[in-house]
Amino acid sequence: MILQSRRQLIQQAGAWSLLWPLVQHGLARAAGATVPKRVVIIFSPNGPIMERGPAAGTETAFAVNEFWSPLARHQADAFFFTGCHQAGVPFGKHNEYGHQSAGTGALTARTTEGTNNSTGPSLDQFIGQELQKKGIVTPKRSLLMGLHKNVGNWGPWYETAGKPALPMIDPYKILADILPQVSAAAGGNKTPLVDRVLLRKNFVLDAVYKDCVELAGGLGADAKALLDFHCGNIEALQKSVAKSLVSPVSVANPGCVETTKPNTTLAATANFEQADNRDEIMKAFTDLVALSFSCDITRVIGVSFGDTSARFAIPAKYGVPSAAQVDSGDSGPQHHAWTHTYNMSPEKRGAIKSFYNWYAEKVALLIDKLKSTMDANAKPLMDSTLVLWTSELGGEVNVLEPHPNFNIPVVLFGSSQGAFKPGRLYATKDPQQKSALVLHSLFVSLIQHAGLTEIDTFGNQGTGGLDWLRG
Repeated sequence: MILQSRRQLIQQAGAWSLLWPLVQHGLARAAGATVPKRVVIIFSPNGPIMERGPAAGTETAFAVNEFWSPLARHQADAFFFTGCHQAGVPFGKHNEYGHQSAGTGALTARTTEGTNNSTGPSLDQFIGQELQKKGIVTPKRSLLMGLHKNVGNWGPWYETAGKPALPMIDPYKILADILPQVSAAAGGNKTPLVDRVLLRKNFVLDAVYKDCVELAGGLGADAKALLDFHCGNIEALQKSVAKSLVSPVSVANPGCVETTKPNTTLAATANFEQADNRDEIMKAFTDLVALSFSCDITRVIGVSFGDTSARFAIPAKYGVPSAAQVDSGDSGPQHHAWTHTYNMSPEKRGAIKSFYNWYAEKVALLIDKLKSTMDANAKPLMDSTLVLWTSELGGEVNVLEPHPNFNIPVVLFGSSQGAFKPGRLYATKDPQQKSALVLHSLFVSLIQHAGLTEIDTFGNQGTGGLDWLRG
């Protein structure tokens, strides 16, 4: 047989094309059932540069920094971290220290070791993959949406070593991917023979997976590793279909509501890479996160404001001034150019503040949505969700370095159904390896929150969750 690419296989098999009725009636959790734990991981490009972190004060008496001021309304539900070194940087070797070390290490806690790519998966992909291995199967293993087209190398999102994961930028296509029955192009009622079709899809995928495994016999170690990963994705898709076939009918989650289009005034033909459209796109992304969790389509979602060293701009109405051309060759009202502007001017500080205020407001709106959307037990989704926001680079007051791998601003929202005690500040001045291990442990805590309690390590170094979260 001819082994197709994973993308071709998924498109041609169409295995998730008829799942909406089952999702609506079978995958939603019955009232009183155990509510799944969920994770959202948010990445923002570049860094604050001129500020040390998102909050200052003591552990329980602190103020949110003005760069992050929109988060103040969720201060009681958040953990703020200052002084941490980027997780992957101190433990191994990078080709370049700055954007590459920060981008590839931010969510993988690993170095590149001369490869120009991360040597392991990002946290979102790892959680989705391990849940699948454990038999916790959802229609989508994980979702990744972003305001940019990931360039691949040096990016923060990785399926596995050397294999970047690519965010989806079009909210219409994301909706069609998770609930294709209700895509914008759909018209009229569709009542397919779901069980019969899914049985056929399950049979085909099972056969393709077995063929895939058989091809590994005569391959060398490197080729076998690549094929194993490919086969694993086919198996994951087959398990998702099989899960839908056996899921019992239950009381529908009130937040799992059929919709005909994403929550945006933008047309399906809009330019989703245009800066002026980003308020609307983030509004749509926020609703898609809540919908995906309410329908139990996935347990883990990544949201990306921009790729590593992104030439990222926000809508013109926010009045960000244009930076002059800088040593990196770029200019204009975008985040990267302002970080490379080597002065301490009020104009520079105001520009970078505008970006962080915008990021923070979008994060705050997502928390608002998760607090107002109910799960199957009539509890807010936020009760069972942890939201992690981290940045590519950090900063320090009165320092001109545009690529600091230190003082990474990190904020975690949520109590993990009361297991954690938020409303606190973790401020450290520990040396880089010790402060980087704080983030390693934080990542382990998110992994364990998601139901993978047997996993005690993530990244290059460090073991155990961050006990400090429990108070």
